[in-house]
Amino acid sequence: MRLVDLHERESRTFPREELFDARNQSLILPETWSLSAIDLRETTAGVQLRALGLVGYLPLTANIVLNVRPKFPLSNLWEMLRVAEEAYERILPVLRLYHAQNVAVPHLLIARAFCHFLKDILTAGVSRGYHREKHHGYFKPKLNFSQTLSRFLSRGDDVNVASDVFSFSSRSHVNGILRAACADFLRLIPKDESWRSERALILDGLNALHTVRPERMTAHDLRLPPSVAFWIRPGYAGALTSYGLLLGLTKIGFGYHAQGAELPSFLFSLDDVFESFVRNSLRQSLRAIGISVLDGNNPRHQGRLFTDNSIFPVKPDLILRRGKTDVLGIGEVKYKPKLEESDRYQLISHVIATEAPRGVWISPAPSEAESGLHYVGRVGTGQQFYHYRLDLSGNLDVARSEMGDVLHTLLTRAP
Repeated sequence: MRLVDLHERESRTFPREELFDARNQSLILPETWSLSAIDLRETTAGVQLRALGLVGYLPLTANIVLNVRPKFPLSNLWEMLRVAEEAYERILPVLRLYHAQNVAVPHLLIARAFCHFLKDILTAGVSRGYHREKHHGYFKPKLNFSQTLSRFLSRGDDVNVASDVFSFSSRSHVNGILRAACADFLRLIPKDESWRSERALILDGLNALHTVRPERMTAHDLRLPPSVAFWIRPGYAGALTSYGLLLGLTKIGFGYHAQGAELPSFLFSLDDVFESFVRNSLRQSLRAIGISVLDGNNPRHQGRLFTDNSIFPVKPDLILRRGKTDVLGIGEVKYKPKLEESDRYQLISHVIATEAPRGVWISPAPSEAESGLHYVGRVGTGQQFYHYRLDLSGNLDVARSEMGDVLHTLLTRAP
C-alpha cells in the first residue's frame, strides 16, 4: 500500500500502468469513481490526476491511497467544523491527527474514539429512568380500560387485564442504540493483541446492556433526549457521534464503507464545510444588530424565481434579513479559487427575484493580500454586487470578525 500526499485541486501524474491494467481496464475503485472526487486526463507523461473539492483519506486503487489535504492549515479545518456546528470536536485527538498518523485506518480511529467515550459511560453508569411498559395478565396499575375491554372482557375473560406499567430500568432507546454500536464496533476492530483492552471494554458494555434490545440509529438520534442525566451526557454524546460517523449520518459525513474492506476512507466536502462555516459565522456576528441569516436551502425560506409560477424556487445560500420581510441582501458561498459565469448569473437572478438591494459572493481568498470586500458592479434594476474573499490561511477568529464587521457596514448603509 502506497500513500500519496497531495493538496486539494492539486494535480499529480501517475504512470499509466498504475491506474490501468494490460487490457486497458481501470484499476480505480468503483466507489472512488462514484464520489466524483478526482478528475483524470491523459498526458504524454502518463495519467494526470487532479483532486477535486474534497479532503481526506481516499483509496485510489487496491495499492494506492490518496491523503488529500486542504490548502489552508489543517488546524483551521477543525475550527471550521466547530463553527459549522458539527460535533467533530468531541472525537479523540487521534482523529484530528490523521494527517500525522497515515498508517492508521480512519474507521479504526473512530473505533478508538467510541471506546474512549464508552469507558466514561461505564464508569459513571449507563442511563436509567422510568419507562412505560405494556403488561397483559393479572392486574397491575395503571389499568388500561379500553384495551382490557377489547382484549379480555369482550371475549369472556374476567381475570386478565391490560395495564401500563412504569419501571425504572436501562431499557431506553438511547441505550438500544448504544448496544447496537457496541456490536458493530466489536465486529469492526481487529482481533490482535493491541486491541485487547478495547474488545474487553466493548464486551463489558454489552454485558451492562444485556437486557436492552438493540435499535437502529437515525440522524435524529445524534441529539440526545433530555432523559439522559447531565453527568453522563458528554460520554453519550461522544459515543453516539462516533457511531453516527461510522454510519454516515452526519451532515458533513464520512464517505466510506464501515467494514473498511474496499474503501476505508473518510472525506470532508469543503463546499459544505465552508458554506456552513460562513453562515454560522455571520449569524454570530449579525445577531446583535438584529439581522438574521437564513438558509435558503430550507424550503421555508425559499421564494419564486418567476412571478407567475413556482417552477423554479430561489434557494440562495444566505438570506440577510431584518425582521420578517426586510431583506437587506442575498449571499452565495462558493468554495472556489475563481468564480464562474454560472455563479455570477445565479446570484444576480436570486437578487432580482427577491428584490434585495444588494448581493455578495463569499469565497476563499487566494492570498491574505487579496482578502476583503471588492465592489463588482450595478445591474440595470439598481442592485449592487460585491465579492468578499475570506482569508483561511491565518487566524480564523480574526478573519470571521473582520467579515462580520465589513458586511455589517455594507448591509446597514444605503444602497
